[in-house]
Amino acid sequence: MNRKKVVPIILIFFFVIVSIFFPYNKMLELSDEMFVTHEELKELLNSDFLLSSQIVSVSARDDSDFDKYIINYKLFNLFNIKRLKVNVLDPDRYFAGGETLGFSLQSKGVILIGGNYILSKNGIERPFENSGLKTGDIITKINGIEINNSQDISKILENFEGGSIRLTVNRSGNIFEVDICPALDSMSNTYKLGLWVKEDAVGIGTLSFVNATTKRFGSLGHSINDSETNECIEVSGGNIYTSKILGIKKGNSGKAGELIGTFNRENVLGSVDKNCDYGVYGFVDCVESVTKNKTSVDIGGRLSAKPGKAQILSALDGDEIKAYDIEIIKTNFQQSCNEKSMVIRVVDKELIAKTGGIVQGMSGSPIIQDGKLIGAVTHVFVNDATKGFGIYIDWMIEQ
Repeated sequence: MNRKKVVPIILIFFFVIVSIFFPYNKMLELSDEMFVTHEELKELLNSDFLLSSQIVSVSARDDSDFDKYIINYKLFNLFNIKRLKVNVLDPDRYFAGGETLGFSLQSKGVILIGGNYILSKNGIERPFENSGLKTGDIITKINGIEINNSQDISKILENFEGGSIRLTVNRSGNIFEVDICPALDSMSNTYKLGLWVKEDAVGIGTLSFVNATTKRFGSLGHSINDSETNECIEVSGGNIYTSKILGIKKGNSGKAGELIGTFNRENVLGSVDKNCDYGVYGFVDCVESVTKNKTSVDIGGRLSAKPGKAQILSALDGDEIKAYDIEIIKTNFQQSCNEKSMVIRVVDKELIAKTGGIVQGMSGSPIIQDGKLIGAVTHVFVNDATKGFGIYIDWMIEQ
């Protein structure tokens, strides 16, 4: 055989063997920026004859909570295959949650939930019916003035002298304007829009983690959505509260169970500044109020999570946070944030007896594996309450 033909064949064969025994393509698939612990940084810097790594840049923390590294990877110490930006977390500054919280989220604007008639001197008027508005719409401005509650609307209408007003409306992310004519109510002699609106959304969920240095918390692992549109509520603020579980509605095939609880708005634990697909976030007023009698936990993430035994932390009986056994069935490779990072299954007999598995209200329950906080519960499988999804803690810490 011609030597010129043999050499390329040998090279091709060699690279095929390398691909089989060293899946460097997984290195290529890693996202360009990652959050890792010091221990995971050491793993990323491991080198062998196939793959070499070198730190090419180090940035000390400035206004962030992370030391930043840029790592360059080479195949056979010759071919550049990956440049990775790594943010290194301090492992002893985080506390796992597990307690249930009450939430109230203030939307940016008011959420339309219906319409009503107005009795004027001209008879019954219904401004809502012909306005083009729909339930679930969020009214953010009136005549260019931002509104956040029904009092803002009343204040604007106090100075209204007739004609029409212009509403700025957010419908599932689409912003548009609508002209509507308020009617003069004969009973109160005030102008009204004939709209029923609500100002906030409330719910029960579970605390996932607290950063003891910055006081930032993460919870739920998924968004709180509007009940009418099932859309994520864009918030202007909100609060978290201590809560009390009154009972548990067990889940069954085809219908998720739920934690039945209540909270007192006077018992404020902190403020909310973000509601997104990956959870509800904000700052606690006092770290000790949510870390008392707890020890700090190391942070693990995508590099730590693996199929096998793990535990979730949840408070189902009063204030006591207990660990319940689960099995991580599958971990998904992810380059970007996604609340369905892994599939989990509850195997703890006590938890199954109490709840049937995962129920609404347990979203945000921390997932602990090998002593590290690796994620949080997000969703339950409706057809099998013992199974659900979890999100990698990386994605939550980034928020």
